[in-house]
Amino acid sequence: MSDFNSKLNNGPCLGLFSKTTDSAFVEAAGLGGMDFIILDQEHGPCGLETLHHHVRAARLGRIASIVRVRGVDSHAIGSALDSGADGVQVPNINTAEQARQAVAAARFHPMGQRGVCRFVRAANYGTMEKDRYFSDSNTQTLVLQVEGTEGVRNMDAILDVGGFDVLFVGPYDLSQSVGLPGQVDAPEVLALIEEIAAKASAKGVLLGAFSDQVSRSKDLMAAGFNYIAHSVDVNVFAEACQRMKGDICG
Repeated sequence: MSDFNSKLNNGPCLGLFSKTTDSAFVEAAGLGGMDFIILDQEHGPCGLETLHHHVRAARLGRIASIVRVRGVDSHAIGSALDSGADGVQVPNINTAEQARQAVAAARFHPMGQRGVCRFVRAANYGTMEKDRYFSDSNTQTLVLQVEGTEGVRNMDAILDVGGFDVLFVGPYDLSQSVGLPGQVDAPEVLALIEEIAAKASAKGVLLGAFSDQVSRSKDLMAAGFNYIAHSVDVNVFAEACQRMKGDICG
């Protein structure tokens, strides 16, 4: 089990999404005490070269780095893990088959079919002992993200797929899927989240979710969610600027 997975299993961890190309934000998040940061390649500008810099910055800031790729893409998942990131998050999981594909792309044999190259940053550019690299890599955090009604309908089958660590709920896309885009506190959305949480908890699967409200993040912690992504780095900075200007200028 990786260090970050051990931490997740011992209690709630608080992180945030990163949508910047400046690695100083990543390092600062760690120095500020956050447990993890999600380097967003789905809705953010982070390319592969920037990703490597972000992962280095995360190590300096002593914060776990999780890469959210664009979808179930074996090459993207493998490249994200080759960077030396602590894990990968795969969005838009709607079926058990997609879940199995994500696991296969993120794990080496016998757990999966991840493409093999040991001359990458994750393997210290080939200087890490081979057996250690392949065994350690299979303990990296794998987060599967469910964010639509199809995924909710197939939840039991998705949860029966082995090899992933966290089931993550995307409330904004979930609200879109029920015809209420952005209304993440709507009763219909909250009911789906509760349904997902109940099924995951019953099968011993760790839960994660996004929140942009302090009260909601506290509620998620109280409800047993261990992987909580609170807001986005650039939004945290923008809102801090707004508060500062208000405090100074009135």
